[in-house]
This record gives sequence, structure tokens and C-alpha cells, in this order.
Amino acid sequence: MRADSYHALGGRIERVDAAFSGATGAPRHIRFFCLPPPAACAHSTYDALAHELGHALQCPEQWQPAAHFDSAQAYAHARELGEAHAWLNQYRLSRARQGGAPQAAHVLLIENDSDFGATPVDIFARIARRETAGWAEAQILDELATLNANMYPCGMGEGNLKTYGQCNRWDWLQATRAQHPAFNDFLARLPRPPHAGDQKLLMKFNLFTGAHGVAASPEALQALADGLAAVQRTDDLAVLYALACRTLPQAVPGVTVCASGQPAPPGT
Repeated sequence: MRADSYHALGGRIERVDAAFSGATGAPRHIRFFCLPPPAACAHSTYDALAHELGHALQCPEQWQPAAHFDSAQAYAHARELGEAHAWLNQYRLSRARQGGAPQAAHVLLIENDSDFGATPVDIFARIARRETAGWAEAQILDELATLNANMYPCGMGEGNLKTYGQCNRWDWLQATRAQHPAFNDFLARLPRPPHAGDQKLLMKFNLFTGAHGVAASPEALQALADGLAAVQRTDDLAVLYALACRTLPQAVPGVTVCASGQPAPPGT
């Protein structure tokens, strides 16, 4: 979608002086956050505008509050599909602006679905290959949404270790916390509030947000709570992952497993 379509619908674009550089796109309001002069506004570009127009004009479900959805999967997918539309809009508008020439590489680090490792993925090269192969737009968007679920975000809290998908699932769990006695019982077992590493591990293994609910026994949950309490560093992901595998051997990590029952390699 183009800027003229956005303005025709009553949308406006605003520059906001801020202590950081960034951009956000929402229905009727796109903002570019810019450092004061003489600093350059890194996000004030055509590509960023094309991306935010995708957010503003596509996938209205992404703007529904978390509690509107009846599952973590539904909420997370709506958010991630919104990002997929933004990437696809950016790719198409930027390529059209270049007269159809191939896009420059746009490489992002994507966490592997099955572990805490990461794989660099050229998002725009991926789109180009899928279009050449004849994929339908809905298929491309679904793949981009899965990539976004495993993408490391910016601006989602200082010290955050979670991917977009893990953030989305955690936000849904917090918004609907009163409906989850098993989650509340687990938090009561922890001697402290869950830190960034705890949150990442719980969401990675879909412990309280999986399609089939909590499958772990009370004994396993107690062992996990005790183990998490003993981990001193919030960013020691190798230790956290080993702990989950040891105490929850039946738990399977990854958003594709939770959504469809079948894991998919992130770099294909």
C-alpha cells in the first residue's frame, strides 16, 4: 500500500523529537522518532515508510488487544502477520521504486525454532525466491510471520531476551493471567519474579501457551521452578535450555510445533 492510499483514508505522518531513532505505523498515524539535530534520523527513509504503511493499512487484527484472543497462538499470529504484511509491503514498494531491480540484501538474525541458536536470513531474497517459485501471497505471509516470531526485536524492554513471538505469547499470558491457575501456581513456586531468561524459556517451550495447555506434572513444574531459582545469570541460555530438557523431557520447543505439530527449519 502506498502513501497516497494512506492519506486518502485520513492517515497522517508525523515527526517526533525523541532520544532515539525509530518508527511506528498504526491506522491513521505513522510516527518517525528522530534524535535532535544535527543527528541524522536513521529511520526517516523510504524503506521505513513503506514498512510502516504495511502496518497501518493491512491486517487490522494486529491492533486488537491481547485479551481479545482466546489463545496465545491466535494473538501472537495476528501480531506476527502484521509484521509480515509490513515486510512484504516494504519489499514490493521499494522494488517498484527501483524499477523492478532486485532488492539489496536485508539480513536479519532469526532464532532457530528448535533451539536457542540463530540463523541469518535475507528476508527480501526469501520473498523473491518464493514469488519466483509461484507461492501464493498467503503462503509467503505465513512464512514471514513465522520468521518474525523467531526474530529478535528492538524496543520491547531493556534486557529483554525474547523473540517477537515469545514477547507476544508472554504478553497474552499476562493479559489473561486470571484464566491460568497452573501458571499462577508455578509463579508461586518461584522465590522471585520471573526474569528475562525465565520468560524466554517458558515461552520457547510453550509451557503455558501451547496449543494443548500444560502437559507437565506438578512434580516436573516444581523441579523446573527449583532449577530456575538456582540459575544466577539471566542470560545463560545454554544452562536454561539444558534445564528445560532435563526437567521437561516431553516439552517440544518452537512456534511451528505449537501451531502445526511439525517443526520447520528456519533457513529453508
